Amino acid sequence: MKKIFKFFQIFIGLLIVSVGCTDDFDEMNTNPNAATEINPSLLLPKMEREAVNSGYANYQMGENLHANLYVQWMSNTASSFSSGRYEYNNSWVTSAYWTPYYTFVLKNLLDIKQMAKETPKYEQMYHIARIVAAIGTARTTDLFGDVPYSEASRGTEKPAYDAQKDIYYSIFDELRGATEALSTGFETEQMNYGAQDIIYGGDVNKWIKLGNSLRLRYALRLSFVDPDKAKQEGEAALNGELFTSVGDNAGLETSVDDNSGIGHPLYTVCYWNEFRMSSTLEEAYKELSTVYDPRMEFYWGVTEDTWGTESPEFKGIRNGLPSNQLSETGNTPAENSNIWGLLWAPEWNSGQGKPSGFRAYPFYTMRFSEVCFLKAEAAIRGWNNAGNAQTNYEDGIRASFEEARHEVDPSLYSTENDQTYITTGSVAWDDAAEFESKLEKIITQKWISLLPNGNEAWAEFRRTGYPELIPIVQSENSSINPNNGEFIKKLRYVDKEREENTENATSGSLNEGQGDGPDVRVWWDTGRYN
Repeated sequence: MKKIFKFFQIFIGLLIVSVGCTDDFDEMNTNPNAATEINPSLLLPKMEREAVNSGYANYQMGENLHANLYVQWMSNTASSFSSGRYEYNNSWVTSAYWTPYYTFVLKNLLDIKQMAKETPKYEQMYHIARIVAAIGTARTTDLFGDVPYSEASRGTEKPAYDAQKDIYYSIFDELRGATEALSTGFETEQMNYGAQDIIYGGDVNKWIKLGNSLRLRYALRLSFVDPDKAKQEGEAALNGELFTSVGDNAGLETSVDDNSGIGHPLYTVCYWNEFRMSSTLEEAYKELSTVYDPRMEFYWGVTEDTWGTESPEFKGIRNGLPSNQLSETGNTPAENSNIWGLLWAPEWNSGQGKPSGFRAYPFYTMRFSEVCFLKAEAAIRGWNNAGNAQTNYEDGIRASFEEARHEVDPSLYSTENDQTYITTGSVAWDDAAEFESKLEKIITQKWISLLPNGNEAWAEFRRTGYPELIPIVQSENSSINPNNGEFIKKLRYVDKEREENTENATSGSLNEGQGDGPDVRVWWDTGRYN
């Protein structure tokens, strides 16, 4: 045994000497099949998906169980779910909102930035990544208020929380820097990464339009709290290229081979009987004009109870019902409208039968209709280059009609009520009306058109107080009292932050000295609703 050990010692010693005298040591110890450089285009698709929350699980836990309910497009119908009654679910909030941003959006941006610094052919992709990250950053701070940003995703164990104002100013810097760089071009030939860009396929001109359009969106977010900065950034955006048609819409293509074998995440979760149309949205569809909103039949199906009868109906359910009332007559899934409209399930409203399978409809993060409404608001605020408010407003409604009819067989619908809808009832534009009346019209139509981008619609309600939503029936959160007309104002910070980054996450100085909680207003929320 000792001889064997002694021989082994001599062998190892000779091997060390041999290797130490070899100039090819690095080559000998390098796997010739291993990648020598990480391609940043491998990071881009995941970054784009997570920035807009397009995966069905994250969309369900995020928008569908939070923002879509808060903004009253949809109402919960599952007795086991209480987020529509403002109960906090840490697992859902962490998985759908917090973790994706810090792990796949901000971290990937920083990695791509470093790669572009070292390899100039990646510069163009880096600037596109900056626009993508701006979407995720705005969404995150809109949901939570002050959040870790300048020290986040950089290996800092307990990152500081940045003020929302500072975060928004940084978003403007990112969008301005990215669009300017993309417009100017680059000295070094850039890599071809088109297929990895699952939003625009590497179309730089469309990214420039999106960057400017986002800048206008976020400028108006500051309009009540920081009007000078809002106007400065908004007019700069209006001076640039914006969306000019639905062909510019920013959306991730979905397919039945995507998202683990499913299509659009909202249509996927509609089969699970967890939500139906909100009665608030039903009322808007039916009562704003002298005719029903033409978009209703494209997004929503008639109720199962009335399908196939002489009088099929679209119906919605009140938000925030106690779980013991969800089984009562009038509140069951079969008695209320599901997402089985012509856009998602044409066989249902056309009378052919119950839908089956999934639909490959794009997952949009920004559309032309929204840009029209942004320009309409900018116009009533007197911002330069915004155009005519009425023209922008009516163009937004028409664009929303077109978006709702995306690839739907024209034989299944009529357009004869389009103009009547736009020009009658409270939808009709009144150029002599006061600012608030005009703003309410614009935001109400934007709210309808943003479906199913719940995060953006919820932010706009909190910013403007429009449309006038109805307090939920019952709150599971003691700090929100619907009997006093109160609504939830933001999401509280996740448990992991409160436990591991306690000093920063629980500081009373956060959010303009309000601290944290669902009754705390974010910086740009100036209290235009209860």
